[in-house]
Order: sequence, then structure tokens, then C-alpha cells
Amino acid sequence: MLCALTLSGQRADSLKGVQSVYVESLGTNEGAGDLRRELIEVIRHTHRLNLVQSADQADAVLEGKGALWVRGYHSLSPRARVDSSSAEPVYTGYLSIKVQGKGGETLWSYLANPKRVSFGDLKHDLATQLVGKLVDDIATGVDGAVAAAGPSGAAVTLRGAGATFPYPIYQDWFQSFHARHPGWQFQYEPVGSERGLAQLAAGKVDFAGSDIPADASVQQFASVRGAVVLIYNLPRFGDDLRLTREVLAGIFSGKIKAWNDPALRALNRRSSLPNAPITIVHRAEGSGTTFALTGFLAKASANWNWQTGIPAAGNEGVAKLVADTPYSLGYVEFIYAFDHRLSFASIANASGHFIQPDLASIAAEGVYPIATYTWLVVHEPLEAGKREAMMSFLEWMLTSGQRQCSALGYAPLPKDFVDRELQQVKRASSTP
Repeated sequence: MLCALTLSGQRADSLKGVQSVYVESLGTNEGAGDLRRELIEVIRHTHRLNLVQSADQADAVLEGKGALWVRGYHSLSPRARVDSSSAEPVYTGYLSIKVQGKGGETLWSYLANPKRVSFGDLKHDLATQLVGKLVDDIATGVDGAVAAAGPSGAAVTLRGAGATFPYPIYQDWFQSFHARHPGWQFQYEPVGSERGLAQLAAGKVDFAGSDIPADASVQQFASVRGAVVLIYNLPRFGDDLRLTREVLAGIFSGKIKAWNDPALRALNRRSSLPNAPITIVHRAEGSGTTFALTGFLAKASANWNWQTGIPAAGNEGVAKLVADTPYSLGYVEFIYAFDHRLSFASIANASGHFIQPDLASIAAEGVYPIATYTWLVVHEPLEAGKREAMMSFLEWMLTSGQRQCSALGYAPLPKDFVDRELQQVKRASSTP
């Protein structure tokens, strides 16, 4: 039986104050309804949270999205064809949740994705991951800093352009910040890091997004940490693909041309890789995502050189082309893989362990090997009205905004980063 709050409508203003929750619809994606029902069932069996019947009764609302789908098929025999009648379906999916408290403020967020190939009840695995993390963080009082509330100044619009890597979280942030400060609007065009920095230098935009660190002549602020994942389209292939930087360098340089190349088979001994050519998809424009990947691959060989592939615009373009092209391989920021229902590889780190990206491995230094920070770069000088809006946004981004990162698969900044950058914002705010 569902429990009801004694004091209805009293929303929590911090995570530690969350006791009663309501679960909103998780959208219309395949499996979203099943995930919501499983999430409710797991919450029902916790002793830390009460489940209520409506948002009006809750002191926090869980909202977000999720999906489940068949990623491929697996045979118990590595010699059997993956399209044989004995192959079992392999499921994957994700569950992305924000906990919304008083005034619609995001108190906590998380994205759960499978830890391994799943033949069982994936929805239970995802719901258990998420609720377990939520309950642990409530118990330990994980709240983070909150931006000081303040009135908006004169109505202004700030225009930005640049990296597609952080575009999903930037969209989310700009919408949330605008809801709190209706007079301040942020517009952002995802054109790639290189073009964004060029537009900033030419004075065409007020700020740029870049995954490539800018020079010391501009103000730049780290915003989040994310992962570059290797996405692939192998029809009916249900196993976890394993890759090393040396093998990836061989693929992108054109030395490894087929999926069943001996170097790939040696890394994936339990899998049946197809006898098909590898189609490489890469970014068409100057890209911070490419910068992060090539930096990783360059450690395999000082003479490594990109020799092959077909271009696509932005992370979105790469993901879409890989999804539409059987036997292709590409690279995108983590969340784009989920949005396009694409599998991504486990990558060998410096210790030789094959790591799947998730929030924990992205946040921990030296675990998932292709994780990178991304930056907001600010035009100098900004006129007074725009400066007030930009500095207020940066303070909010570094505090309250960090709570929204995890639902989209980005890792919040470490506390020492936040403290250092808040001091930088304070100094910049006082500059005439």
C-alpha cells in the first residue's frame, strides 16, 4: 500500500530532506513504462523512502527517461553464428533520473547503465543501481553547494558557439537558468570546438564551448567531465567489444581493415566477429572530441596518423551515421550513444583492465581512459549587462548546475575545481 505524507506539498530544499517521493512518467521510449514500474517497486521495498500517489504529496519528484532494447544476440558457443536459431537476445538500456525539490530545483541526478552483458532482468538491475545510489547519497548528506539567489539585471541575450561534446548538458543548463532568471537568455550553436573558438576570437559570440584548452589570454572555466566512447554497429553482435589504444590506432590508420582481423580476434576470444570491412566514421570539423581521442591514440605510437574514414558533422552526426551504417565504428560523447541506441566498447586502461564507461569510471582519474574536461571560454571584455548575466550563470553552473550533470552521463567537477573556479568567477565579477 502506498504511503501518504502527513504534510503534503512541502518540497525539500536539500537532498537530505527527501523522505517521500513520486515517480513521474519516464517518457514513451521502448521499455520506459516497465522501467517506471520497476523503479516504483524497488523504492517500495526500501526503508529509507516513502512512495506517494501524486506529486502534490511528495517532498521530491523523480523525473527523467529510460529505454530498453535488444542490442544483439549471443551464442553459448563462440564457433556458432550469432544469427543462428540458438542465439539468445542480449538487452541493454539506461535509466536517467533527476530528483526535483523545492521550486523545481534539481537536488540530485544519476544515469544508470548496464555493468555487463545482460541476459536477465535488466530493468531490475538499472532500478536497483539508481535507488541504491540515491539512498546512499541521502544517508551521507551529499548535497553540494547552492548558488546564491539574486534578481536578474537588465534583459540580455548571450550568444555562444562551439563544442558538441557538452551540448546536451548546456541545453539543460540554459533552460534551467532561464527559468530562474527570465530576463537572461543563452543561445548556443553546436558547431565544434575549433569553429566556436574562431567565432569567439572574431567577436561574433560572447562565449565558446571547447574541449580543447584555450590559451592563457582568455577566461576559461571547466564545466563538466565527460567520456569519449567508441560506438559500433555490428548487426546481431551481443557481446562486449574490447579494444586497446594500439588496436584503435591500427583501425583509424587503416592498418586494420576488417572486423575479424587477428588483432581484434585476440582481444575478443569468446566472440564471433564478422568477416566484414570496418567503416570508420569521424568528425568533419575541428573537434574537441577528436582532440581527446587522438591524444589517447597518440600514446600508442609517436608516428600514428589518421588515414581512413568518412566524415560527419558533430557528435550527433557521427552517432546518426554509425546507427545507419552496418559494420561501422565511430566515437562520440557518452550520452549520444544512448540517444541513438548504440553499443560502445570496453577500452583497456593503463593497467590493462577493460573498462566500460559509467559515471563512476568517468569521474575517477585513471579509470576510464578517454575521459576529458570541457570548458566555457568567455569573451573579454563583456559589456556590463552581459557580464552580470554570464558571471551569475557561471556561479550557478559551478554549484546548483552540477547536480544536473549526472542524469546526462557527465561527471560533476571535483570540489577543488569548483572552489578554484568560484574564486575565478568572483575576481572576474569585480573586474570593470
